[in-house]
Amino acid sequence: MKKEIILVVDDEPGMRQFLKKLLTDNGYEVVLAENGKIALEIMDKKIPDLALTDFKMPGMDGLQLLSKIKEKSPQVTVIMMTGYGTMENAIRAMRFGAYDYIAKPFEIEAILLVLDKALEKKRLEQENLLLRQELKKTYTFSDIISGNASMHKIFDLIKKVAPTRSTVLIQGQTGTGKELVARAIYALSLRQAKRFVPVDCAALTESLLESELFGHVRGAFTGASQDKKGLFETADGGTIFLDEIGHISKQVQAKLLRVLQDGQIKRVGEALTKTVDVRLIAASNEDIEEAVKNGRFREDLFYRLNVVPLWIPLLMDRAEDIPMLVDHFILKYNRLESKQVEGMTKEALKILMDYSWPGNVRQLENIMHRAIVMATDKNIDLTDLPQVVRHSNTAEKRNNLSRTLDFKKAKSNALESFERRFFIEALMRSNGNVSQAAREIGFDRRNLHKKLKFYQINPRKLFSA
Repeated sequence: MKKEIILVVDDEPGMRQFLKKLLTDNGYEVVLAENGKIALEIMDKKIPDLALTDFKMPGMDGLQLLSKIKEKSPQVTVIMMTGYGTMENAIRAMRFGAYDYIAKPFEIEAILLVLDKALEKKRLEQENLLLRQELKKTYTFSDIISGNASMHKIFDLIKKVAPTRSTVLIQGQTGTGKELVARAIYALSLRQAKRFVPVDCAALTESLLESELFGHVRGAFTGASQDKKGLFETADGGTIFLDEIGHISKQVQAKLLRVLQDGQIKRVGEALTKTVDVRLIAASNEDIEEAVKNGRFREDLFYRLNVVPLWIPLLMDRAEDIPMLVDHFILKYNRLESKQVEGMTKEALKILMDYSWPGNVRQLENIMHRAIVMATDKNIDLTDLPQVVRHSNTAEKRNNLSRTLDFKKAKSNALESFERRFFIEALMRSNGNVSQAAREIGFDRRNLHKKLKFYQINPRKLFSA
């Protein structure tokens, strides 16, 4: 494995040698420079992954060096080192592109933690970039931004299933990105030269949905003044995406089953059948298996649809993606609104990280769009966020957890939050195998099942990808 390169820039020889030993001992390749001029000369020959530079140096100071590094190699992460007297300058440097700053004198654990976080963020960004370069399609993963382990399993499964003929059932709450996943499957499929036809089943009445999907002949019902081709015929050779499939009636379900079994469709009011070759991707924000148990959805159709199941996690269960999504939406809406927003204050980002996101990624995108429109400074601040986020009970509860006078309640909330994340991580390590997870964490399997039920953690939903 290639070692990550860190460029250390400091005019004090003792500090340079100290950092070289510390970072080398922790597995990094270290390059030293005693001033900004030498640092830039080194970068002409070798581009580092990260530059750790002092702020106050003779000649070129840290802010000037930061500017030249970003001009020469914008992909290099820069962290500033500063004495307490120049803290304000270091914070100013962050506005101009520095990832973070470290105050001197610093503790060894603190500097290693900052470096590790910075390089981990860089790794995730590079993974997303490589993924996009690898796919090079019109609509692939460009709008699905994630460094989450569960989402990357979904990415892997998309690449495996896309070239096949298999039906795919995508389930997840509203706003999690089900249509984005469907379009990624289509874009990587062998059918991407043909049409992708999306249908919102929840937006149409039963009779209208049947006519839209399968077509009708003249006189089939009042208002049918001429023959109409259905969307399955329109999508012939391509892909049809049925969103909110749980809303379709039993009559439409029966017709849909016939399409999946033998590729046959029949227009409303017509006796003749037609053959179509269509790849079906379906999505729902409700648990279709539960709908089968309740008798609202045909079991045989469910098994036809559920050849490859995908469960999209909630945004609150992959909160580590929020900073990446924020950066993505800033770039997107800067272009759309002709703005020059550079980032977000730490306070504003913390509020977003603490919010529960009932509308998931779609809600985050809408809020970021609004924030960019409202922003009057280079950084989005608390005042640019809507009240629903700033004053949410979830954010207040988490922010005030350590200050509440009700110690037992605070302790209980913190314990539940910790336990839920702990059990999810255990299931990730065991690929959803509850027995294996129980052994690894020293839990009785039956007790773990009780905990999973209490916290509403469904291993199949989390790890079907």
